Order: sequence, then C-alpha cells, then structure tokens
Amino acid sequence: MNKEMRLQMISKLISDHEIKTQEELGQWLHTSGLQVTQATISRDIRELKLIKVPSKDGRLKYSFKIDQDHFISEKLRHKLRDALLGMEVINYFVIIKTLPGHAHAFGALLDSMEISGKAGTICGNDTCLIICRSPEEAVSIKQQIALYQE
Repeated sequence: MNKEMRLQMISKLISDHEIKTQEELGQWLHTSGLQVTQATISRDIRELKLIKVPSKDGRLKYSFKIDQDHFISEKLRHKLRDALLGMEVINYFVIIKTLPGHAHAFGALLDSMEISGKAGTICGNDTCLIICRSPEEAVSIKQQIALYQE
C-alpha cells in the first residue's frame, strides 16, 4: 500500500472512530491489514495535521484541524451568548466586558483563533482587551466577533 492510500485509510479511521492514541491507531491499521511502525504513524499524524480534541467521554481523541476550528467557533458563540455584557472599539483596542470570571475564557478562545490584525489579548476578571495592529483592524475584529452572535 502506498503512502497516499495509507493516509486516506488513516483519515477514514479518524473520521469513523474515536481514536485516542497512536497505539490504538496502529491496532486499527493492523486490523485493516496494514503493518506500520510507530514512527510512520507519527509522521502520518503530522502530515495530516491531526490534533487532539475532547471526545464524548472527556478524554482526548485525534481529529482534523477543521473540526477544532468548528469547536472553537461554537465555544465562542456560546460564551458570547452566556457572558458578554458589551464590546467597544477605542483606537487600537477592542474592549470586551464580560460577567465576572469570564474574561480569561474569551481571551483563550480569541488567542486560539487566527484573526487578521490581532496582536494579542490581555484579560482581567471581567474585561478582555484585544490589542489590534491598527484602528481599522480593531473595527474589523469587533465586526468579526459580532458575527458569532448571530
């Protein structure tokens, strides 16, 4: 079996099953009639850009990055609905006011997203400050975040 076929098989296994370890992936490949080394599995995981995300039972499983982006988007949508008090733009900054204790969650979610023009975040207890590269990008970032509220 060539590399492309092996990568397709791994992709299908990851899509069809909650695979939590390289060893488990190796067992599934063996069951499918393919003998591979741990080093090959490790390289294939890197090439497919697989990441670990929470599974139904709370443990981590392999997934595709696109699934992670969806997961983060959904968490941000819920956080905006449940804890956002307001947002405003001041020059290079977007200020997000939250219920007490929720600002760090906003910062962590925003830091994990690739948002053009965002330099970083600083969070307190109830305020998350997004530092932007220009005032125009601050307005754009506020608008992008607001889209998650719809």
